[in-house]
Amino acid sequence: MDNSMNLFGEYVFYEDNKEVYRSKNLITKFGKRYLTQYLAGQSNTNLKDIAVGIGSTAATVNDTQLGFEFYKSPVSMNSIDIQTSSSTGISTYGVVYKTTLPVDVAGIINEVGLFPSISLGSTDYASNSISTFEDNQSWKDSAGVSPTSVTTPFPKIGTSYLPISASTSQSKEYFYNFNLDISGYSALDSFTLAYYQSDTNLDYVFVRTYDSSNNYYEIRFPGSASIGDKINSLTLNNLYSSGFGIGTPDQTAIVKISVGVKAKSSGATTALFDGLRINDEDSFRTDYGMISRSVLTTPITKSLGKQMVIEYRLGINF
Repeated sequence: MDNSMNLFGEYVFYEDNKEVYRSKNLITKFGKRYLTQYLAGQSNTNLKDIAVGIGSTAATVNDTQLGFEFYKSPVSMNSIDIQTSSSTGISTYGVVYKTTLPVDVAGIINEVGLFPSISLGSTDYASNSISTFEDNQSWKDSAGVSPTSVTTPFPKIGTSYLPISASTSQSKEYFYNFNLDISGYSALDSFTLAYYQSDTNLDYVFVRTYDSSNNYYEIRFPGSASIGDKINSLTLNNLYSSGFGIGTPDQTAIVKISVGVKAKSSGATTALFDGLRINDEDSFRTDYGMISRSVLTTPITKSLGKQMVIEYRLGINF
């Protein structure tokens, strides 16, 4: 008798009550630990969240978060699903988690993950979205002027980009009022920026964090030899030690974020900004992490004005 047991999972996507895609997952090391604790009655929460992102790197068991998360939604319903194959007699015992992405969410879903749902306090210094660059009026240059949003070639997050252009050998910067305490993040935590590089004249894009005295840290992401979508990360150690900033900013009281571009001497440049996050990379918690991750073979579009239902089906067969 074969007494082997298999644990597996997959995500199923629905629009207009019709299945549009399904993708098998990889259960992470944290996920296996979490499920073991759950079976032992040692889990602190039964609530779950399903998150979607634009990252496309292959899933591994060591993943702790999505490549670039752009929306997280609480599981609204969970149920039990038991099925027995008439041909093999093998029974599958499963649980189904379901969430709904609302009509005001739009983006290209390249990846999806399941997380425990916990409340994080103000001193947890967790991963957070800083901007999706959808509200162009919140970004101002030094003259108080906002750029005009663009919708091409194809934003990955939302429905528009924030374009920033600089003349040959010049730089251009836009500011966003945003309160952020970075003092509790470690040097191994990171800023991650999603943008579209429109040309090869880009010297670098930069992110600055300002305090009320206009002291700032600066981090730079070098331009690429190829145009297209970019997702780049650099640690806060790079931010603090880059030598590009001015003064010694108060890490507990960042009041303004800026992003910008610097053009090479070869010509003018434009970059289209899509998303900016700060990520907690190195904190291990026994009660919080990514349980599973799936990278879709073919990305799917979550359109504005339409709901999308996502199910996560976790099963055991024996």
